[in-house]
Amino acid sequence: MKIKELKKDLLYSDIEERINSIKRKKNIYLLLYRATKIIVFIAGATVTVLTGWKILNEDEKFDPGNYVLVISASITVLAAIEGLFSFKDKGKSNDLLLFELRRLRDRMCYDFTKGKWIYEKNKDYHFLKYQEILEAQKTIIEDLSGGED
Repeated sequence: MKIKELKKDLLYSDIEERINSIKRKKNIYLLLYRATKIIVFIAGATVTVLTGWKILNEDEKFDPGNYVLVISASITVLAAIEGLFSFKDKGKSNDLLLFELRRLRDRMCYDFTKGKWIYEKNKDYHFLKYQEILEAQKTIIEDLSGGED
């Protein structure tokens, strides 16, 4: 639920901006997750093909084993990158944050439609709820990254 009149409200506009920013981050993480999975799949298939590749003549100095080694190393690097950055987990944690922020935004819009005075009355509650959501997200991020040492 969105109300154009609330865009002037600083808290509401901050929540809207954060929702849009997190949506973009989430989509990037999911795209990176899918891209690395596809690349790993293609590279793994290529290694299988190159492993079965035979040298036709002994006079030729072509050694496909070197290519297999390079591709295998690339697969290891890509799998390590995905494992290190946990793109899928970051995307899921952004889903949780988006849910909470949208719920807060919808509650604000509901209060506003019931009456502007109700919205103004509950503004402090909405701000405190917003702070709780941001604190929870900070905790999730620290847990994903291993926390502060």
